[in-house]
Amino acid sequence: MSSPDEFKEIIVRVNPNYSDGDMSTWPTEARFGRPDDSNYREKLATMWVQRLGTFEMGTRYILDRFPDGYALFDRPRGSDPTIRDRFLWGHPIGQYFPSIIQFFPHFCHLMQGGSNTCHCMLCEKLTKRDKAISAGVLSQPGPRPRGRPVGTIVKSTGTRLGRPPGRPPMSTPEPSNLTPRRPGRPPGRPPGRPSLRLPGRPGRPVGSGPRPIVDSEGTPDEFRMAVTKLKSHGRFDQPITESGSMDWRAERTALDEYIEQLGIQPSYIPRAGEIVLWTSDYEGELAWNHESSCIQIYSPAQQRWLGTPEWRAGIITQIPEEDTVLQDLVKTVPKEWSVNYSGFRVETFPDPQSYDKSYSLHYKYVFLKSIKPFNAYELFLQGIPPEKLHPSIGYAMTVMSSFSLVDKFHFKGVWPNAAISCRGIFIGAELLVVGDAIRLKPKGFSSSEPSKAVLDVMVINEIRLELVNCVDDVRSDQLAETYRVRVAGKVYTTDLPRSAAGSGVLNPPMQPEEIIDVFQSIGMGGHGNWYRVWGGATVEVSQDMILGRCYEPDAMNLLFGSCSLGLDLQSVDKARQYSRQVDERIPEGKDWFWGDFRTQTLALDTLNGEDVGYYSDVRDIPMWRANLKVLDGTASAADLRNARLPGELGRPATKARSNFAEVVKTSKLVSTGLAADSNPVSSESEYESDSHSTT
Repeated sequence: MSSPDEFKEIIVRVNPNYSDGDMSTWPTEARFGRPDDSNYREKLATMWVQRLGTFEMGTRYILDRFPDGYALFDRPRGSDPTIRDRFLWGHPIGQYFPSIIQFFPHFCHLMQGGSNTCHCMLCEKLTKRDKAISAGVLSQPGPRPRGRPVGTIVKSTGTRLGRPPGRPPMSTPEPSNLTPRRPGRPPGRPPGRPSLRLPGRPGRPVGSGPRPIVDSEGTPDEFRMAVTKLKSHGRFDQPITESGSMDWRAERTALDEYIEQLGIQPSYIPRAGEIVLWTSDYEGELAWNHESSCIQIYSPAQQRWLGTPEWRAGIITQIPEEDTVLQDLVKTVPKEWSVNYSGFRVETFPDPQSYDKSYSLHYKYVFLKSIKPFNAYELFLQGIPPEKLHPSIGYAMTVMSSFSLVDKFHFKGVWPNAAISCRGIFIGAELLVVGDAIRLKPKGFSSSEPSKAVLDVMVINEIRLELVNCVDDVRSDQLAETYRVRVAGKVYTTDLPRSAAGSGVLNPPMQPEEIIDVFQSIGMGGHGNWYRVWGGATVEVSQDMILGRCYEPDAMNLLFGSCSLGLDLQSVDKARQYSRQVDERIPEGKDWFWGDFRTQTLALDTLNGEDVGYYSDVRDIPMWRANLKVLDGTASAADLRNARLPGELGRPATKARSNFAEVVKTSKLVSTGLAADSNPVSSESEYESDSHSTT
């Protein structure tokens, strides 16, 4: 602890004359506790004096108390009861503030005596509700159930922000063009209590089997049922098919095509949902300017420097209709279509810890040469003063210690343990899928010992979520007592001494045809000789050991001027350390935020100009379920009415839009990984940093 000589402490007094806090809104359930609030009061005080312009370095600021009627509560996280999430209660609407960032606008309103209209997330919701009551649209509501989560709605304005009407002829839908949606059931932790109605009760057809375990939307929970079968049979091995989910059925074709496409395209091409560095398209080329000591745009035609690119961090939300080639990294080859179809749509990344998502509306279509891997941000931003960097870059660094899984498709286990296989995983800025070659951190690497080189490259053959000690109680929110994510594959190196790891014997270099077969790329031979590590055995690592994809050497030379596998090692490590310091979603003492889905890790409300997740206006579960029954030939008269089929009951005989088309519009960018509903088998958690372990 610092001595009084090292810093001074100033106690900031809360306005005693005004508060709208209401103690009657506080939660009363036994699961809620009252944690130490000094850290929250310190952060609020610091933000307040910074707003006033009186902040002094070396001074510790802390509020004497919260405003009257406000208090900090915590409760066990549903997906991991060992973690307690904190919320600030007291707002008159009866809902909580999930973080300091979201409470701060209201705190300023209170400190100023309520003299101005408050535009915090809860006051705006309260204003809308009061207007609806005054207009007679709503009846006067009673108090909302305490503990109900808050959701903010950030609607896009103006016309739809997607590509203009009329896509290129013969083009096929890209998953990146599909707006993410809130999918049906979250596998493993139904939002509501599962159905336990037993067969034979009055009203059930004679001879019908037991009702399936369902979530609150009535969608069968295949993961919970798989755990139940595992308990019953002792062993269980089965693909996961969710035929009762409109989301799952609507996204199958697009998702399968997209992941197949990733398997054959070069690894340097940005993928939907990834965070990248980007700038507006420019004439010229990027080069190192020795005079300014930074990367700038140079015009060979004018033979002069045109200045420093205005770099931003952004999210890839659409990928090109036309093929992208290696030369596009530095100079765009002639394209048949305009940039709207031959380029990438990139949306500026908003603050993940603020309810203001207006940066999502700042987007452009740009060519590949204007996009760089975010993992290598230090290389492209060196020499630029921090105060001149766009805020989105810091926002993107905030989520670098986060990950989420993509498309859980297979369940296998021997009681009481099981594993769910996945097709991909987002780690920080990048999406990784089975078949990718990825670079691993040096064993025992730390920022205090930066001299270690990156030598190991893994080719992923499995991504899985491990369930340790499964819970067979269908009433439980949990599938298991413990969850682990593991990425498995065989490891290779270009360093001959490293090839002796695990066996003590130097391995011979791989033949050219072996390299092509392993990496599924002719160009990887350009890195030099490749050797097997660990005797060719399968190795498992956690997400913490993974740096990112391994690019082909020609692409690395064009991007970085070097083929070093560890060029971004320091960048990634620093970004993750920064994320662990500033991302409030990471619990104290933990290193990672495990998001249920990609838009949760990015804290996004909109993509491609459409509301995502909980904010989708077209999500109509009864209609979707009725349509599924129509497709399956099991629809009743009530289902036909709910399906809202064209031509029924005097409807105009006009061509109706396909219900499936509407689902696809609100489906995933890359399936569950990009905009799925809360997936309880994922949670925020830290896992032990793996050393290499053979299986």
